[in-house]
Amino acid sequence: MEGTVEPGAVRRLAWANAALAAVVVVAASLVIVVGVPRWFPGVGDCTVTAGDHTVELSSEQAEKAAAVAAASVREKRSLDKTSDALADRLDSSDPDARIVASALTGRSPHALGCQHGGAEDEERDQLNRAGLTGRAAAVRSAVEEAFGSQRLGGFAPGGVTSGHMPGSAHYEGRAVDVFFRPATKKQRERGWAVAHYLVAHADRLEVDTVIFDGRIWTARRGIQGWRSYAPDTAGRSARVAAILEHRDHVHVDVAD
Repeated sequence: MEGTVEPGAVRRLAWANAALAAVVVVAASLVIVVGVPRWFPGVGDCTVTAGDHTVELSSEQAEKAAAVAAASVREKRSLDKTSDALADRLDSSDPDARIVASALTGRSPHALGCQHGGAEDEERDQLNRAGLTGRAAAVRSAVEEAFGSQRLGGFAPGGVTSGHMPGSAHYEGRAVDVFFRPATKKQRERGWAVAHYLVAHADRLEVDTVIFDGRIWTARRGIQGWRSYAPDTAGRSARVAAILEHRDHVHVDVAD
């Protein structure tokens, strides 16, 4: 009869819709877990957020901006001078430059997130004299080149065998800690400047993870930005809890 649809056609249409919905769910899940693929048009590798305002940066721009900000922290320049330098370097508006400057000098915690980092190839397990892999040694050098001499730890000649959580990258020589003790407001700013620098340069330095101040960023889940980091601190003293939550040091580890 005209105007009717065969039951078989209805079932096929229902199956097609269900299959399409499944594909959408899987794709969305992959984006959440893995991150936005770089071939998505119009999506920046990095973003800096301030309230409801977002500044998008390419990986190259983020690296350049982080280098400028690190020099400002090292030389104790004002936020205004840092903003002016970034406006010129990024060819951006003054408001955008100030947002980026505030984040990368550590004044705005967990404001910079990037969807890059890690590595596609494996690294040799051989450790250098300090007890670090080649990639971890490169991170150590990069931090001190950018910010000057730092209080570093989490590694030792021959490697470390205790003092960290089970499965820690420190035991493989793939991690470095940058200490900011005591955990004052100024030290917290300096810590966030280093943490943001590491995220901005995560692609070049093949960084997997950065942890600081109760927050964690990972290359694998870069689209989610900085997530809460809340290890079990039950029964621990306030001092130990602060260490476990990385309130007084930046942890960075590189791809295996």
